[in-house]
Amino acid sequence: MRAGTYAALAFVAVVLDATVAPEMEILGARPDLLVLVVVYGGLVLGTRPATVSGFVLGLVADSEMSEYMGLHALALSTVGFLSARTWDHLVRGSVLVQCSVLVVASLTHDAIYYLIYYRNHLDMFWGFIARYGLLGGLYTAALGALVFGLARARGWRAIAGGHNA
Repeated sequence: MRAGTYAALAFVAVVLDATVAPEMEILGARPDLLVLVVVYGGLVLGTRPATVSGFVLGLVADSEMSEYMGLHALALSTVGFLSARTWDHLVRGSVLVQCSVLVVASLTHDAIYYLIYYRNHLDMFWGFIARYGLLGGLYTAALGALVFGLARARGWRAIAGGHNA
């Protein structure tokens, strides 16, 4: 995947995350499209691009709520770094592995973001993680399974397996 293609996908994810994702809520949880793009960026492009793209996408997401500017950037760049490093030790061509990484990445993003957001109300933090974080992580992983299926059908070996990206 070229950097230009990844940048276009990241732009589409930002737009969809702001416009379509709120309409896709199930029981109050919605898929985290930015985490999805950053994690797959780590899979295909490596640690540095995933970390940088996570930071940039986070700043764009933070522009919606300037009171916490930099919080999404911190959470997404951390997720980008950790997921890219994790891919080096996993079987990339397994849909279960990819879905597991997406659940953990989504929960990590939510934990970083909402631990700081609810820093004075940890009871609200744990309630949010239990109610929305886990369901949102599973929802994001379900979309990841669709990406995996598409990658397998299209022969995108960097995502669906066949060689290390």
